[in-house]
Amino acid sequence: MSVLILPSLTIAQSFSLIQAEAGEKLASAIAELATLQESISSEKIPLAKKLNSLEVEVSSLKDDLRRMERLRDTRDLNLSALEAEVKARRDEIDYAKNLLVEFINNQSSSADAAELQLYEAKFLDVLNSADAPAEDDAGAVAAIEALVTGVDLGIDRLNALIGGHSFSGKSVLPDGTFQEGQFLLYGPVAFFSAADLSDAGVTLQGDSGKPTLISLKSGFSEIPQFIISGSGTLPLDPTLGKALALETTKDSFIEHIQKGGFWIYPILSIAFISLIIGIIKLIELNGIQRIPKAQLVSILSAIEDGQQQKALAEAKKLSGAGSEIVMAGIKNIGHGRDLIEQSMEEVLMKLQPKLERLISIVWITAATAPLLGLLGTVTGIITTFKLLTIFGSGDPKALGGGISEALITTEFGLIVAIPSLILHAFLQRKAKAIENEFEGDAMTLLNGILRAERKQ
Repeated sequence: MSVLILPSLTIAQSFSLIQAEAGEKLASAIAELATLQESISSEKIPLAKKLNSLEVEVSSLKDDLRRMERLRDTRDLNLSALEAEVKARRDEIDYAKNLLVEFINNQSSSADAAELQLYEAKFLDVLNSADAPAEDDAGAVAAIEALVTGVDLGIDRLNALIGGHSFSGKSVLPDGTFQEGQFLLYGPVAFFSAADLSDAGVTLQGDSGKPTLISLKSGFSEIPQFIISGSGTLPLDPTLGKALALETTKDSFIEHIQKGGFWIYPILSIAFISLIIGIIKLIELNGIQRIPKAQLVSILSAIEDGQQQKALAEAKKLSGAGSEIVMAGIKNIGHGRDLIEQSMEEVLMKLQPKLERLISIVWITAATAPLLGLLGTVTGIITTFKLLTIFGSGDPKALGGGISEALITTEFGLIVAIPSLILHAFLQRKAKAIENEFEGDAMTLLNGILRAERKQ
């Protein structure tokens, strides 16, 4: 029992020591905690003040940030609006520039050939200045100013036309010389008088682009005096030069042929050959002698009387195919109808190729001429498209050659084909009529021979 008590007492003493140590440590920790709490309490107020100060500073910075963001947004909006405004003004400048260029181009294109001597170089300088690349807004403004100068020049031109404008210049005379003289522009009409008063009239733009004189001095001798002195009467053209322009477009027959190009010459060649053949064939057909009715009656009478030799002698007096037909029938009298008919038919068969010889060439001409014209048309159209590829569609004069070749060859092809077709039909009909006439005479002779054989 005492053995068990001793360990218990030992354990109780150890526990007391441990409890005492724990109590000391607890007291020490509590004291340390109190010290820390006192230190925290002493430092808490300054830290709270510092925190409040920092929060106030953060709030102020946030206000500054929001204000700067608003300023930035406002600045972006103002910049976008300003850029849009600048773009709109530039578009207006470009639109105004295009209008001014169009006005100047219209003035240049509507100017008479005589006026180009005065204004062409000036308008070209203005357009070149306007087309120069503008590196900044100052360059764009300079281009606009140059165009405005061109507009002023165009307005001065219009004012001069309304009141009449006289100036010195050169014009192409009807004989082809380029002579100095005096121009008078009055509205849309340009008058010109040579310096030596040798010729005068109105001018139109020629193929070379230079003013070309249409002489009117023979009918209006007062034109030179009016141009020089500025007083008198001038002729009035209600068509504003269109009638004279149409008159100048009329070509001679040779010029018209030359505009047809290469294929016009084969067409004219076969037309000439067809015409020569037609004339020769017409002379040949008209030269074929028929069997005179009186001689045919005389031959039939001799046959009926049994005088075969007399009939043969009368037949020999005939000429050409008629003599051969009659003699073939008479020589076979008494040999039967079939032999007589076949002998005369043989002569007629030999006659037929002679009658129809060369007529087919006229038909070939009638069939070939439109095809050659169509070939020339295709060639001309190809030429026209080539010119369109090179020069574009802005210059109609550059296309005139191809269009003329395309249309003129077709025109001449039809002009040759239609008469050739009519000529072929006429010659064919005439040859057939001659052949039918000989056939009729042969049948008359055959019937006469048969009647004579029956009587005998």
